[in-house]
Amino acid sequence: MMKKNPARVSGKQGKEADRDERGGWELPASFRDLFFSLPDAAALCDAHGRILQVNPALENIFGFTADELIGQQAGRLQGGAGGEEPGKWQDNGNACSGADWGRSSCRRGDGSVFPAEVAVIRISDDQGDVRGFVHLFRDLSGQREREKELLEAQMRYRLIADYTSDWEYWRDANGSFRYVSPSCERITGYPPAAFVERPALVHEIVLPADREIWEGHCRDSMEEMKRREVQFRIVRRDGEVRWIEHACQPVVADSGKVLGFRVSNRDVTRRKTIENELRQALEAVQSLKEHLEAESLYLKEEIALEHDYTNIIGNSNALQYVLFKVEQIAASDTTVLILGETGTGKELIARAIHSRSARGGRSLVKVDCASLPADLIESELFGHEKGAFTGAHARHIGRFELADGTSIFLDEIGELPLELQAKLLRVIQDGEFERVGGNRTIRVDVRVIAATNRNLEEDVRQGKFRMDLWYRLNVYPLTVPSLRDRGEDIPLLVNHFVNRFAHKQGKKINTVPRPVMEALRKYPWPGNIRELENVIERAVINTTGTSLRLPEGLREVRNGMNNEFKTLRDMEREYILKVLDKTGWKVSGANSAAEILGMDRSTLRARMKKLNIRKP
Repeated sequence: MMKKNPARVSGKQGKEADRDERGGWELPASFRDLFFSLPDAAALCDAHGRILQVNPALENIFGFTADELIGQQAGRLQGGAGGEEPGKWQDNGNACSGADWGRSSCRRGDGSVFPAEVAVIRISDDQGDVRGFVHLFRDLSGQREREKELLEAQMRYRLIADYTSDWEYWRDANGSFRYVSPSCERITGYPPAAFVERPALVHEIVLPADREIWEGHCRDSMEEMKRREVQFRIVRRDGEVRWIEHACQPVVADSGKVLGFRVSNRDVTRRKTIENELRQALEAVQSLKEHLEAESLYLKEEIALEHDYTNIIGNSNALQYVLFKVEQIAASDTTVLILGETGTGKELIARAIHSRSARGGRSLVKVDCASLPADLIESELFGHEKGAFTGAHARHIGRFELADGTSIFLDEIGELPLELQAKLLRVIQDGEFERVGGNRTIRVDVRVIAATNRNLEEDVRQGKFRMDLWYRLNVYPLTVPSLRDRGEDIPLLVNHFVNRFAHKQGKKINTVPRPVMEALRKYPWPGNIRELENVIERAVINTTGTSLRLPEGLREVRNGMNNEFKTLRDMEREYILKVLDKTGWKVSGANSAAEILGMDRSTLRARMKKLNIRKP
């Protein structure tokens, strides 16, 4: 029942307009204006339920004209079978009245029934006597259709959401859950009721490392109403971490009020795993590409050097013993230290060891520690990252990284700066290093073959070489004999070099005279095989016939006068030492050794390093 809200008509007005031409009574002008402008259908009835007047809205909604209804019982508008009592909608104790609306059914002029909200307002005079009623009707047929459509849409959504593999949910603006799909439990391990009972759970399951991403998404969703997508990780109830692709769509009323959010969560863990594996594979491919490019460049340099370990020529016992030791050690991955004077062929021995090893299918990577400037040798050995230092415009792969899976030959290892020896020791011990300017540890599998013409034991005693590195390198020392200790090999070497250089220069040299060969055998060869090779090349150039002629520099050998002279290297070393001693070891500047010698200071330093000149 609705509360009564009676309208009164003053006695004066009632007396002035007691009846109208329809046999009723006339209403004040202000009431008539309100009555005819109402958006809801309205019918004015007398105390017996007979219709006195209807407004245009009623004509439109019911499909009756005013003439068809005036004088009829208001019950004609009811949706029953017809013939209802005249007072059914009147204030007889059963009718609705007042400002509240009740639900009922009404009948249109074409006989169709529609749902409506109905209110009855009683009109009384000053004495409280009922003069009539105003019946108000609100057509609910459109609203019913909308409610039905909404209900069907909700049913369709729930039907889809209940059977989808994604975790769907609806949230109100206050954060409470109105609906959570069953797939929630498969993805999170928690039943839907757990989120409904405790909405904060949706935040708690986010992986701590991804909380900032999630919280930022939540803030942005409230500040700007638009569809958003984000990826983050959650921790399932069983502790397993899963990747979630989260799509959030705000629901906003026509008034702009946020009603809530519709959310779809998809488990994309498998896809992310594949993406990560693909990314790692691409990184590996890129690394391999860079490695192959660096190796290709290195191979081009190596081809130009024309090295061939089969050029180890000689039958002397000293050389045959070395080759026997090469065969012994080649098959293992043991570190080898090759000792010997300059020019004895230490690199050829290193290549022989590598070629006979299991790693011989790939090129031997070589580093000349004496020829590289101190400020670049670390980058050459271990590589550098882009921007590691001025001029580092791109990432550079070092020789150790290039030698992964093969062997590396460290020539003149005794010239390696003391500060880099610790890093080299780590690579030999653990197979690990970092590029210059990088923080990622790189692991390699490299066999180290080192060589030196220095007395490393003496350098260790003088603090010029690390003792621990010396022990690591000296696992299998192998000494290459000097040429003066294998004099019987000189004829073989001479014939080999004569044939090679004669062919190269397009000459025919068939004979090496006995005096020439004797002179070559008696010479002490301080430069060893390298010096012999250079002498034979000069001899071939000077020879005009088919018989080899020695260069002028070796005639003294035949006369037995060679002991009176020093090599050019020894003479240069002695002279530089004399100048340095005179200048108090002042290398550059006014009255310095560089100024006296007429050399650039960097050139002098390079010569000092090459000649093993150090300040006492």
